[in-house]
Amino acid sequence: MSKPIRLGSRLRYPITIVKLLKSPGDTIKKQEPLMQYSFKWMKEVGDNLRENTWMEEQTTIVNWDSPTDGELKQWNIHEGQRIEADAPCMLVKEACSHEIQFQGLCAICGKDMTEVNWAAESRDTHRAPISMIHDRTNLTVSAAQAQRTEQELQRRLLQSRKLSLVVDLDQTVIQACVDPTVGEWLKDPTNPNHESVKNVKVFQLDDGPAWLANRFWYYIKLRPGLEGFLKRIADMYEMHVYTMGTRAYAHNVARVLDPDRKLFGNRVISRDENHNMWSKSLQRLFPVSTHMVVIIDDRSDVWPDNRPNLIKVSPYEFFKGIGDINSSFLPKRQDLLKSNGVKKKSKKEPSETAVDKKEDESAVTKLQVEEQQRTFEKQIKDRPLQALQEKLDWEDEEAEKVTVQSDDGSESRSSSPPAHRRRVLLDDDHELEFLERHLTNLHKMFYDRYDKERAVHQAGANNVDFEAVPDVGDLLDEAKSRVLRGKRIVLSGVLARDVDIYKSEIGLQIMSFGADLVPRVRRDVTHLVVNASQPGREKLLEARRRPHIKIVSLEWLAECFTKWEAVDETPYLFTSRLPEEEKGNGAAVGAEGEESGSEETGKLPNGSGRKNPRLKLVTASGRTRELEDDDDDDDDDESSDDGMDDEDEGLLPDALEDGQLSPIDGLKTFNWGSADAELDEFLASGSDEDDDEEEGDEDDEDEDGDDHETGTNRDEDEDLPLGEERSLEHSLQDKPAAGESPSKKRKLRDEDAATETGTESDALAGGDETPAKRLRRAKSHHSSSLRNRYHSDVDSGLPTPRVTGDEEDAALVKGSQQNGDGGGYDDAEDFDEAELEAEFEAEFEAEFEAEEAALRTMDVEKG
Repeated sequence: MSKPIRLGSRLRYPITIVKLLKSPGDTIKKQEPLMQYSFKWMKEVGDNLRENTWMEEQTTIVNWDSPTDGELKQWNIHEGQRIEADAPCMLVKEACSHEIQFQGLCAICGKDMTEVNWAAESRDTHRAPISMIHDRTNLTVSAAQAQRTEQELQRRLLQSRKLSLVVDLDQTVIQACVDPTVGEWLKDPTNPNHESVKNVKVFQLDDGPAWLANRFWYYIKLRPGLEGFLKRIADMYEMHVYTMGTRAYAHNVARVLDPDRKLFGNRVISRDENHNMWSKSLQRLFPVSTHMVVIIDDRSDVWPDNRPNLIKVSPYEFFKGIGDINSSFLPKRQDLLKSNGVKKKSKKEPSETAVDKKEDESAVTKLQVEEQQRTFEKQIKDRPLQALQEKLDWEDEEAEKVTVQSDDGSESRSSSPPAHRRRVLLDDDHELEFLERHLTNLHKMFYDRYDKERAVHQAGANNVDFEAVPDVGDLLDEAKSRVLRGKRIVLSGVLARDVDIYKSEIGLQIMSFGADLVPRVRRDVTHLVVNASQPGREKLLEARRRPHIKIVSLEWLAECFTKWEAVDETPYLFTSRLPEEEKGNGAAVGAEGEESGSEETGKLPNGSGRKNPRLKLVTASGRTRELEDDDDDDDDDESSDDGMDDEDEGLLPDALEDGQLSPIDGLKTFNWGSADAELDEFLASGSDEDDDEEEGDEDDEDEDGDDHETGTNRDEDEDLPLGEERSLEHSLQDKPAAGESPSKKRKLRDEDAATETGTESDALAGGDETPAKRLRRAKSHHSSSLRNRYHSDVDSGLPTPRVTGDEEDAALVKGSQQNGDGGGYDDAEDFDEAELEAEFEAEFEAEFEAEEAALRTMDVEKG
């Protein structure tokens, strides 16, 4: 087959073909001249010493050498042709295409592929860059050869009705550890863990680093039901092992799983052949197409380019607290790191040159090996499994020492001590049962779709139709996306604050199963998933205000991911209460869905009590009153998209930092006696003239028959006798605050009274109301909603008039209609700002002088 040969990009274009040195049919050899071409360029000529130079065009003729061996079949250029850019110049039938190379040599002709060829722009080793085999024999093939090989593999799988299955080892189908405690339990039938570890496989590495082969014993525990699982799956899938452990470790585990080499054969790839230090890739084994490849792994973040093909399984945790012993060769789990305010160091980028890159990878590999060695030595020294068993034994001993009170008052030992020692290792995992179901259903979906497409293409019964092959990744997405479709999920206390939920491991899992992931609680949220050990406070309280939101633990999500179905939330509802709920800080939710101090309510679906917490007011007399929340019924309608109104932001105080005192703590050392004495002395210093003026004000009110401060008729109020009512109101209103003169208090009271009634009777009686006072009256017609809420309670002890919000509004409208001023709102629009400012200053100066005079009078009286 002829191959087109290009001129190359290194020539000084444009060029002109001068002479063709070879004719079609001639044999050519690498680096032999095949033609001559010329190019023009500018040269500086003249006398440089006298600065008499100019540019002159030069023409150079050079030879063009052959980049390959073979037979010249055809020239695509001719003599005298001007060529502007790189283009094919001839067709050559190569003696060897070097598509398969082994250890730097061509596996077909045996030539050295590492030899430098200055006539070609690329090295011959680049002709076969793809490694498709599982071992490290450095056998590589070209892209064309890879495509042919992979097509042949697909043909064989389609004819046998199988798919390819890539299997991870650690914490997917097995768990390994090097804790010597396991070996001791194997030899001790009296140990409570002996039954659990009796099927544990033990081996030492027969090759690899000496510190691994000679010092450590590996203890391998197979996932429950693994042997039967592999045999049944082998009828539907051709299995490959892909692990980030060393090759020695991978082959020893493969011999444990498949001693007869019928399941995996030689299809084992380890990190030594992975060619990537940070991740796994299906392109390592299937460089052309991954349409028929499925992955099972407990880590999805190590498959960044092949997530659609992945079935993520829950990690197998038999040896408690051990984890993955090869985790040092895996990328760190970013979504599990604690946020400490320190920027994480990024992974070191590959160097520019191949030599630097190789040195960089060698250095990192050395660090990974050292980290694994430290992990192994820590296991051997600390013996974490033995420590856990000793803790259980100690708890059992303490339980036996517990005394109980009998009916006659005597103390006795507990009558039901533990019947036997508890064990640390429990083998109750059922993951493979569900995984086998998923793989079986996926296999059926694939070949049902394949047969349907073949029927459309009218392919023969014995013919393989590659165009009808569906993508297994699309089928997986289709199956998983139905599991949580229609669910809107919020996470609380699951991830660190600086982790992007949409890029986290659990976030990607949630979205792959069809649910919508949202950052905050809002009306359309269906589930709040909390970390039971540290739930997020704000999201939890907000979700409990919305009865339709189901508050569940992480175990509910894990169960959905394992079974591929939206399981019932009832066993996973989170009903624990926060500390503030336990103490009853206005929203203490009872264990049975009740809220303390309020009426009983049924338990809501999310495990909470009332929808909204209520505030309580405690008066000086000890009476309590629950404040009504007007917004309870409209909470859903007024909520913003993120589940919280803008005005609600920041209402909840931040937690006190360690060592910081509460403001209430300062009141513990406050001298209340001296404060009372000082207040009594201040109140006793009022003048008789002020008292006379106040009595005159009271007489005016009696003659009027109306209470100007409340805007209501006295006769309509039946709560208190007339004299007691007036005395109570004056005692509450006329009492000056600390540092405030009686005259100033009286003035402010008169202005407030004139404002709240909505009339100008007092101002008209005086005949000298200033524009400044009218402006204050006009702008202060609205009363506080909180104040209106408390008006109806005479026993609350608050210094406010006893008029409800509706009555006050009615009085305001009535007074405005009688005076014809429209409620006093329009007067403020005709004021001149300069005039108002001058009048305000005059008022303040007069008040200041009056206070100074009062203070001087007090000093004279005391003297």
